[in-house]
Parts: sequence; C-alpha cells; structure tokens
Amino acid sequence: MSVQVEKLLKVCRERGLKLRTAESCTAGAIAAEVAAVPGASDVLDRGWITYSNEAKCEELGVEPALIDEHGAVSREVVAAMAEGGVSEQTICVAVSGVAGPDGGSDEKPVGTVWIAVALPGHESLVRCYQFNGDRASVQSQAASNALSMLIEQLQKSL
Repeated sequence: MSVQVEKLLKVCRERGLKLRTAESCTAGAIAAEVAAVPGASDVLDRGWITYSNEAKCEELGVEPALIDEHGAVSREVVAAMAEGGVSEQTICVAVSGVAGPDGGSDEKPVGTVWIAVALPGHESLVRCYQFNGDRASVQSQAASNALSMLIEQLQKSL
C-alpha cells in the first residue's frame, strides 16, 4: 500500500491539503498506513477511532437520530463521519463496517464496509463494499480501498 500512500501524499502536498481519518472497523489502520511512509507528517493531520456510536456523535458530530434510523454501518452515517472531519484545507476519509467474525446480520453481513471521502467544496464520495476473509483481511481490504478512494476523489476534483 505504500505506493498508494506515496501517491496520496504527493497529491495532497501539491494541493496544500491535510488528511484526517475517521475510522471505526479499521481502528486506525488507514492512519497507520499513511504514517508508515517517511515524511507523512506534513500531510497527516489527525485521526479519530470512533468505534462506539457515542464517539461518532461526540467527536464527529454525527446526529444520534441518523444512527438510530440507519445504523452505524450505513451510507448516511459514514458520510456524516467524513463530513464531520473535513475543513477548508483538510480532506477526511471515514470507514464503518462489520469486520467480523461476529456482528453481521442478513442485511449487513460480515464484510460489509461503507467508506466515504469528503473534500471541502465537493460532494462526498460514498461506497459500500462486501469483503471476504477473516477480520484482519476485511480491515486490510477496507484500508486499501479507502486510500484508493481518496486518490480517486482528489483526482476528480482537479
């Protein structure tokens, strides 16, 4: 993933943008991938691990009613998480999902992950994925796809 991260860092530097992460099921894996690349400190601003619903509300401003209506693993909540972390010169990626091995349902089986990317002044990019594998594999796939979505959204906004 370091090639993805290096590309992301390059685009952020060129555009004068900082990066924030709002992570639930990945528990900081995205921020850790970025921070593993030397020189990332000029782009990586902060990260929130908002595993609980309360943290999503307190730290990112997600409305509790949104979680009550749609569930924490939903388009609406992950978009609100990303938009809660974005600012004028800062982009934010958010992830919420069911990494397993437990916690899945018929509606949201294990491996269901929502990812959102918010850029200032642009509509958020939001996608749902269905990943296979064990917990670590789901988390790794989610982090990789989040980085890809960040790059995609930055390139689209040029």
